[in-house]
Amino acid sequence: MRAVTLDKKGEVIVSENVKPEPGAREVRIRVVMSSLNFADLKQIRSGSKAVLGLDCVGIVEKVGDKVSKVKTGDRVMAFPFTSGHAEFAIATEALVFPISAEIGWEQAAAAPIVTFLSYFLTQKIHKLLPEDTMIVHAASGGVGTTIIQLAKNLGVQTIIGTVGNLSKAAAVYNAGATHVFTYNAFKEETLHVTNNVGVSVVFDSVAGQVTQDSLDVLARFGTLIQFDNASGQRSVFTNVDVHKSCRTIKGFSFGTTRKYRPNVVEEIAADVLNLLEKRELVLATDKTFLLADAQEAYAYVKSRHHTGKVLLKISELGK
Repeated sequence: MRAVTLDKKGEVIVSENVKPEPGAREVRIRVVMSSLNFADLKQIRSGSKAVLGLDCVGIVEKVGDKVSKVKTGDRVMAFPFTSGHAEFAIATEALVFPISAEIGWEQAAAAPIVTFLSYFLTQKIHKLLPEDTMIVHAASGGVGTTIIQLAKNLGVQTIIGTVGNLSKAAAVYNAGATHVFTYNAFKEETLHVTNNVGVSVVFDSVAGQVTQDSLDVLARFGTLIQFDNASGQRSVFTNVDVHKSCRTIKGFSFGTTRKYRPNVVEEIAADVLNLLEKRELVLATDKTFLLADAQEAYAYVKSRHHTGKVLLKISELGK
C-alpha cells in the first residue's frame, strides 16, 4: 500500500509499505480522505520516524476478533496509530467512530482534530457561557474558526480573534467573530473594546509574547488555556499572574488525552458528530490534494497561506 512517510533527510515522500493487520481490539480502515494538521508539521520536525496523518475517514475493511463497536463496511472517522495518510490505517476500537451519510466525506475529513479539540476546550476545559468574553488566538485556522463557531452557538457576545495579518480577517469574521486584531495590536484593542476590563477567557495556541500580552488583558477570575505553542517560544508565569487576581491558567493536549484517556474522547464523540450532522459546525476547507501530491500539500501548509483545512484524497471511494 502507499503511505506518506519521511525519507532519511526528513523530507515528505509517498512510498510503498506493508498493509497493516489489526489486532484483537483494532480496526483496519480503507482511508478515503485525511487532513493535514499543525501537529503533523511538529511531527516532521521530530525526525524521520514520525507518523504523519493523525486522523482519517474511510470504510472499515477488517476488524479484530474482539471488536464490537463497528463492522466491515461502516463509514467511520478515526484517530489511527498508523499513518492516516495511507491507503489503509489501523486504529484502536476506542478511537473509531461511525459516521452517518449526513456528513459528507470532505466535511468528515476536515473535522476530527479540530472539532474534538475545540469541543474539549469550550465544553470540558472551560465551559463557555453566554456572559463570557473571549479571545481566540490563531483565529483563522481550523481550530480557531471552530472555537468561534461553538462560542457563537453558545451565545457568547464578544468574540475577539487574532491573526498574524489582517488579510485573514474575513475567514475569522465569517466564523462569527465580533472583532479581529493582529497579534501586535490585540492587547491595546481588547482593552479598548472591553472598557479596560479585559476578557474572561483566552484560548492560546501561540505562546511566547502572545501569552504575556494575553495576561495583560485577562480579567479578574478569568481563565487562560494554553493548548499549543505555534510560536515555538516559552510562556512564563509567576504567582503574581494568578494570586490576587484569582485567575486560572490551564494546559490541554488532545494528543495526550487520546493516548492516555481514549475513553474520555469516546464520551464526547456523539455530541461532536451530532453538531456536524446538524451542520451547527461547518468546517472551511481550502484545497484537496491527491495522495501522490502529499509533498506539495505539506509545502502549502508550511507556507501558512491557507485559510481552511487542507485535505489528502486517498481513495476513489470518495467520489
